[in-house]
Amino acid sequence: MTESAPIVAPECTDRTASTAVAVTTRELASSEGRELWAETLDSTFCEMDVDWPGLTSPFGGDIVARPVGDLALSVVRAEPHTVVRTPAMIESDPVDCLLLCLITKGTATIAQGSRRATLDHGAFGVVDALRPFVVSGVTDFEQVVLRVPRELVAGRIGSLVDDALGVRVDASGGVGRIASSILVDLASHDDDLGDGPVGAVASAMLDVVSAALTHQVPGVSATDRAHAEDLRSVQHEMLRHIADPDTTLADIAIRMGMSVRYVHKLFGGTGTTPRTWLYDKRFQRSSALLRDTDRSVASIAAELGFRDVSHFSRAFSKHFGVSPSRYRLVR
Repeated sequence: MTESAPIVAPECTDRTASTAVAVTTRELASSEGRELWAETLDSTFCEMDVDWPGLTSPFGGDIVARPVGDLALSVVRAEPHTVVRTPAMIESDPVDCLLLCLITKGTATIAQGSRRATLDHGAFGVVDALRPFVVSGVTDFEQVVLRVPRELVAGRIGSLVDDALGVRVDASGGVGRIASSILVDLASHDDDLGDGPVGAVASAMLDVVSAALTHQVPGVSATDRAHAEDLRSVQHEMLRHIADPDTTLADIAIRMGMSVRYVHKLFGGTGTTPRTWLYDKRFQRSSALLRDTDRSVASIAAELGFRDVSHFSRAFSKHFGVSPSRYRLVR
């Protein structure tokens, strides 16, 4: 992955970038390398302070980042250092995202609130960028970092996302091993997934990561875990029928062996409703298809379960403030 990515200036590592970027400090002097590294961390992840173990010798570090649907996946190789996210930084750069840190080589620690975890041998943990945190590379290390909008995880596991912050997810077995393997494999290859499949891959990856987080959260009742699993199952079924405007929530509930009331309760735990959640998914997919493909507005509307292109255009314009055609032009 590193070998094939271009070396670019730090300002190119925009968090909204749609192409792969890379930065290295290996050939730079001490102060210049540290300044570049700090700027790159800010632009790639969120505003953070860097605490260096020493300031006289050159600092060696590499970052390669690329988008995967609505997510951003990075590989970081660096010498020991610590990054700190403070309340003042959150106020000046309020990024509503989660950072998943997975250590493939060496050892690092993450700390958020009262929780602290040591990561190594493929283990990963999650911190919330809207809360203070500390991530420290104890040794020379290599890590995979997944930057994901918080709502995409919260929409899968509800309030359990708060309980999962700062917790170690072991990669030695079970769903933690599967999630770790998928993240490492995706980060290690520059496969051209295409505009359509990349969204499905990102969604599937988040499903597995969310399942791993759910199983690792301490002190969660079996009932809460079951509700989280039921929610993911219902969401899968809804997405499977997203192209069919005649499929109702009652139909989904019957297929899942649940009551409509119970399905509403599952979504209520995430702060939304089934209809709102499904429309958000439709708008996410439609915006990506308009931005990244030349497909007609009519074909996109049909794929996403709108009865006709007029209905789609009205709903899209209400959600984004511009028509689908205008959105495609300005993006």
